[in-house]
Amino acid sequence: MIGLSLCLGLNLLSSLKHYASTFRWSFLGRRYVNLETFDLILHASSLIKVTKLMFLSMPGIRGRSWARRFKWGRETRDDGTKWMWLVCLMWLSINIGSQILVALLSLFFPVENSLIPLMTHGPVNVANLNTWYVEKEPDENATSLETAWMFGMEAMVYPEFLMNETRRDLSTLPGTPVYKGNTSWEYRFFNRDPAHQYTNYVLSERKVQATTTCEQLEVRGEVASTDEEIEEFGSMYIEGKAPGKDWTKYKIPEQASGSVTWIAATEAHCGSRCTNFTVLQDSDNHTVKTPGLFLCNSTLSDISKAKGKDDIVTATEEDENAVYGNDDFARIAAGAIGWTGIAWNNWTDRQTRTYSPGSKWSPAKVVTTEDVENLLMRFTVGTVAAFDDHGIRYNISNQRTCPTQGQQLDVDWPYVLCILCGICGIQLVALILLVLFANRTIVRDESFFSMAMLLSPVVARIGRSGMNLSGDDIKNHPKLKWKKIRYDYREGKNGEPNQVDIFFEGKDKKEGRKSWAAGSYS
Repeated sequence: MIGLSLCLGLNLLSSLKHYASTFRWSFLGRRYVNLETFDLILHASSLIKVTKLMFLSMPGIRGRSWARRFKWGRETRDDGTKWMWLVCLMWLSINIGSQILVALLSLFFPVENSLIPLMTHGPVNVANLNTWYVEKEPDENATSLETAWMFGMEAMVYPEFLMNETRRDLSTLPGTPVYKGNTSWEYRFFNRDPAHQYTNYVLSERKVQATTTCEQLEVRGEVASTDEEIEEFGSMYIEGKAPGKDWTKYKIPEQASGSVTWIAATEAHCGSRCTNFTVLQDSDNHTVKTPGLFLCNSTLSDISKAKGKDDIVTATEEDENAVYGNDDFARIAAGAIGWTGIAWNNWTDRQTRTYSPGSKWSPAKVVTTEDVENLLMRFTVGTVAAFDDHGIRYNISNQRTCPTQGQQLDVDWPYVLCILCGICGIQLVALILLVLFANRTIVRDESFFSMAMLLSPVVARIGRSGMNLSGDDIKNHPKLKWKKIRYDYREGKNGEPNQVDIFFEGKDKKEGRKSWAAGSYS
């Protein structure tokens, strides 16, 4: 776009220069002027010469003693021009104004980084959903459990939106967004440029849902630690009763007054992608008068396939496993809110996390079944979101949908159209002036030979001895210094063509012509 602006500016400038080269002949034929002024008018296509002509023609400058301190001031002479300086000022304004408009034009169609990425051929970077952490011992997953919990905690501040509020731009968000539905939470994966993961990315059609079902039990009494069979493990229990069932003692590895404790089973009891929970909100005799006990199943769904034209294509089994993950990865995500990574007090079949009252995962109120379900789903889907953002990476090679930074042109049409109208208006005004003045005299071509023939009566007064004189030397030569000349013609006699010539003041016709007569000229 900068190149187009430059081309427009150069085209406009060349047009105005051509107009000036045409105008000058009308001014040269109107009155007698000194050689300096005649020379400046001949150079009307140069804005520097026009500026100098304006300075020399100003009534307030001519004859001033202070002006004669400068070279231009010493060359000023009263040649009878009253309005030439205004013409020069107008022409300078037209030229400068047109260039300013062209410069302004580029401000209102800037090329900016596109919000939509440009798809190119190359590798695409995604999260490796095979494992949460590369364990030194393949049969151990303690670090993976704690890693999943850490990702879930990082996602605590990630932005939340409704299902129909898809976000594709992450530049203003504190993390990858998660989406809340009526009965589930959802995460939508991103494909990234390996070289610029956090600036070049595109939303994938891959998505995953976290769902949770909870049942609140009737509770009898408080958390107790009097049962020897349970107390030998250094833990406690609470009695709860599901509708239609008998009272049961539920083991509680830890508890804190008013806090929510999340007890996650380390074994798969509710499905290969599910973790079951015992959730306790202990009483504090203030906000929570009686304990709350819930049994929950937290599940992470299969990841939907990438089928969009701008999405990735898995070519190998390794690609498939990295992109869509496995059941162990999903089950760890589903239980992330309760993982500690290590077995406390020999509890190998469950792990427990207790959160401070008033925190996001332990609200300072009496929680309901819906609250517990919502918290579990939010933590689970946030765990996946944080891992997709900065977890273990995997590059899928030979893709045609690698997102790279694209460019877009933003055009502010009202301003652009106004500026274009202004430029066209300047061209129109200059063209109208050209039509009005160009036909009043013979417009000569730009050839130096043609110009030499025209000025031959002037330089002939010096003779061949002045062949090496500069322009200033010729104008200041004693035989020409005080002469005034005019571009004019001598009328032909007996039907002969009119003769184009240079008139000298005092020798030739005194009055200038407003326009030349129609006919042939030589």
